[in-house]
Amino acid sequence: MSGISSPGIGSGLDVKSIVDALVKAEITPTKNRLDRQEADLTTKLSAFGQIKSALAKLQTSMMKLADLSQFNTLTTSVSDNSALTTSISSSSAASPGNYQLQVQQLATQQNLASAAFASSATTVGDGTLTINFGTYSNNNTVFTANPSAQPLTITISPGQDSLASIRDAINNSGSGVQASIVQDNTGARLTLMSTNTGQASAMQITVADSDGNNTDASGLSALAYDPTTGVNSLTQTVAAVDSQVYINGLLLTQSTNQLQTAIQGININLLKAQPGVNVNLSVSTNQTQVTSMVNDFIKQYNDTMSTLNSLTSYDPSTKKGSPLQSDAGVRALKFSLSSLLSQSIGSNSGSIQSLADLGIMSDDKGLLSMDSNTFNNALNTNANAIATFFAKSATTTDPNIRVQSVGLNVAAGSYAIAINSFTPGSTLSGTIGGIFASSTDGRTLNGSGIYAGLSLDVLAGSTGDRGFVQVTDGLAAQFNNLLSTYLDTGGTLESRTDQINSGLDDVSKQRDQLALRAQSLADRYSKQFTALDTLLSSMQNTSNFLSQQLANLPLSNQKRN
Repeated sequence: MSGISSPGIGSGLDVKSIVDALVKAEITPTKNRLDRQEADLTTKLSAFGQIKSALAKLQTSMMKLADLSQFNTLTTSVSDNSALTTSISSSSAASPGNYQLQVQQLATQQNLASAAFASSATTVGDGTLTINFGTYSNNNTVFTANPSAQPLTITISPGQDSLASIRDAINNSGSGVQASIVQDNTGARLTLMSTNTGQASAMQITVADSDGNNTDASGLSALAYDPTTGVNSLTQTVAAVDSQVYINGLLLTQSTNQLQTAIQGININLLKAQPGVNVNLSVSTNQTQVTSMVNDFIKQYNDTMSTLNSLTSYDPSTKKGSPLQSDAGVRALKFSLSSLLSQSIGSNSGSIQSLADLGIMSDDKGLLSMDSNTFNNALNTNANAIATFFAKSATTTDPNIRVQSVGLNVAAGSYAIAINSFTPGSTLSGTIGGIFASSTDGRTLNGSGIYAGLSLDVLAGSTGDRGFVQVTDGLAAQFNNLLSTYLDTGGTLESRTDQINSGLDDVSKQRDQLALRAQSLADRYSKQFTALDTLLSSMQNTSNFLSQQLANLPLSNQKRN
């Protein structure tokens, strides 16, 4: 704000101070009003930021509970981890159950050893080694090549035919054989190990010896191995055998110790053979995960309600309310959240129809607590009912159509299913809710548009109308829907914060206008008081002149005399 910065020219008036005081007196009421308005809006903006953060965390928790697949995750346990270990490969494919296993034998890699040589530098001989992989008959009279294993041909050149050089040539071939030199009491031995386990990975080694004799034990023939012809220059130290394990009394034989298809959705890693000894395997719902999700829901809900209670409270002792104490929208949010909690999920045909059935209760502040004994009992006896109580789920009226998955975006309702074409495992198309649905495997019908995320397995049946799929929202799914109305782009919270930001913008504009008005007032007052000062100065000069003239009159001089 500009103005005169020195006392008046002749009057002695402090024009700047006078102007500043007048301007301040005029604009202060408006400035104070804008300060209060800005502080109130800023406080409310911060409050809505707290609400948004709390609701976002609550929605993240609810989205997990609303996803039915989260309840279908399984876990395994075995009675003897030294005999075998297990893991879940696919929760959707696996099923809860108990299994009894007996590990009769482990799959092994064939190991062959040469006769002893003086040292690793000893010359063996040059020529060609050919290694085939396959299976020997029980009496070793027939060798059947493994069609999935390529034969290996290695050329041993003169000068590169020491025991160590042959080892390196085999290892550098990138084949299914690992060569090593073992020094024992008799000398250096070349050992060959098939890198794959199982009976079909046994080795047949033939040679084309440069000395012309491919079957004697001298030269490169010292590395020949073919029991079907009696050429056994190498000695078998470990046989190639398949794993053998009984699963619920059924004998399973495989080439590896990693069983990935024996029990659907379960990986089994065999570690130790114990013929006749039972190992118990249990596949069950991952109750720890379910409990963790529910506990997180309770925590996030309580955090949200505590935030809302704090922001809408009133302190009678100070007679002051919190920033959103009178905000009807926030109170409506609190009411909506608490109302959802108290409702009964009537579509749930199980014994779990309310949070109270899970031991989850609300206190007078709207905060939740859980009775662990009640919850654990429900989880142990009715895990499926808990899943459908919380999650979005779907069922079909056609027994030959099974729900594979339902996305959170699919609205609750009943939707007609029609099959247009169906060749099992080849082609499948149709409609869900009248909207085109397609398949990539001739089995699973995938919805599109508003039904994207809804997938149905068609197991059998003909084309035409195939009944309905009923999509139902559990408690968490309903919470997710409600929270989306507040948190989504264009939702209630965004609308409220936009209003507040608009108010802050308006305050800023009013401040700019007030600054212009203050400058205008300062300029006007400065001109007025400058003119007054000039007038006073002129009058003072006139007064001084008159006084001087009067003093010079004769009469004045006589009086002094």
